[in-house]
Amino acid sequence: MNYPARKYSRVAASVIVSLVTLAVLFVVPTSQRHRPMEFGQVAPLAASSSTLGFADSQFFFYNEEQVAQTVQRWVANNIHAVRIGIPWANVETKKGIYDWSRADRVVAAAAGANISIICAITSSPLWAAAPGSIPPNGRPASPDAYGNFTAAVAARYKGKIAAYEIWNEPNGIFGYRPVPDPSGYTDLLKAAYPKIKAVDPSVTILGGVLGSGKSWSTWTINPVTFLTKMYAAGAGPYFDALSYHPYSYTMKFSEGMYQSDSPVEQLVRLRLLMLANNDRAKSIWVTEFGAPTNRVSEDAQAALMSNMISSWRELPFGGPLMLYTTRDLNSSSVMEEDRFGVYQANWTAKKAQRVVQSPPGTSAVYQRFATVTDPALGDVLSPVFAASSTVWAQLRTSAMLWELTPGQFVLSPSPVGDVARARRVVPLTAFANGYQDFTGSTPVRVWYSPETGAHWGSKEFAKAWVPQLGLATSDEKWVFGGKKIMFQNGSMTWAPLGGTKVWLNQQR
Repeated sequence: MNYPARKYSRVAASVIVSLVTLAVLFVVPTSQRHRPMEFGQVAPLAASSSTLGFADSQFFFYNEEQVAQTVQRWVANNIHAVRIGIPWANVETKKGIYDWSRADRVVAAAAGANISIICAITSSPLWAAAPGSIPPNGRPASPDAYGNFTAAVAARYKGKIAAYEIWNEPNGIFGYRPVPDPSGYTDLLKAAYPKIKAVDPSVTILGGVLGSGKSWSTWTINPVTFLTKMYAAGAGPYFDALSYHPYSYTMKFSEGMYQSDSPVEQLVRLRLLMLANNDRAKSIWVTEFGAPTNRVSEDAQAALMSNMISSWRELPFGGPLMLYTTRDLNSSSVMEEDRFGVYQANWTAKKAQRVVQSPPGTSAVYQRFATVTDPALGDVLSPVFAASSTVWAQLRTSAMLWELTPGQFVLSPSPVGDVARARRVVPLTAFANGYQDFTGSTPVRVWYSPETGAHWGSKEFAKAWVPQLGLATSDEKWVFGGKKIMFQNGSMTWAPLGGTKVWLNQQR
């Protein structure tokens, strides 16, 4: 499943739209004045996983009528937070000359409806772009110049914008050209963070803004690798929360825990990386999630959004969730970017609009898991997910928690749970005496201790195992036409003719 190709093709389409807009703005009269706007403060942003809003990247480019229509729908759907963009390339087209007219209009419209704003600051002007980059998403030649612009935005809209995102999807070539660069992106954080905070200390600054997906040549870097390199470059002190875009059009968010590199599996690894870097207090915000209705049906779009909302609310480290997006640009288009709306272009509601207006809460299954509060299990890392047709599970930092029947829970140490997910099996027994048995299409036993690690063997080895062998020190593997597992005090072999044999060290 190639997440990057699908996700970044959506971004590529937006590049075309932005380039056209950039060309138009070269002839728009500009103003050098960027004094603060004058209107009342807006409600503070509730930075919790229950905060639901829209991400609307086209809102900046709308005319007055379209802006008013969009805000009207936000209010009708009980939306109290939105994510918009203020593109540097469209405000400071020429160095030192600013046109704030579009930005003023969209900020005033949202704030006037008492809607909290998350603002992504992106897009280098031609004069500020690095050599070899392609507008509008070419990296800035000077991080300091980018930082100066973010400070100008923060000064103008102090008290009106609650959070700032530093760039958008820098882990892909369509978000950050000429190539993704974690160290270069970290330089943007280091330049922008202190300058924004000096102007408005109350705002939240979101780092990362990472798209889900696999590493793909020099075009994309998977978000876990990208964040790892951000931390190595010193990004830790320069963001207040991490931003993530867990797009998938074919799999519900909570259903990906058995799929390597799915959006939720990458989320778990991002969270573990944050914990390893002493960032437990920081949350993860989803500032884009959606699906276009030329790739999925309206029913599927609604189901994907419903599952995302419900699953996200289970995560104690989750921040606000922004759905992409309010309205289609063109409901007849074959381009993905044109069809993400929960409304058609003529404002006819799609089925997903009802999900937004009446969002789901957490499930009854989750409510049972929430009663298991033993601190020895560690922090919650994943939503509750279906491990089989009858077994539910949730990953925590120290254990995998399984529900075999309603209210009947068993535990696996985290390394054992990781093996179980990789083998796509569920528990038959509790973990005891250094091992746990699992069932599935290929039943296995997993032996584990902190010293030996977690290692698996098929049921033939489990039946013949004797305690004198100790715990497994290798996984089952094929050797010379048979199979073998190494143990602390010997080994076991299996051959088609000879069956399973136990070899204790003293027998050698």
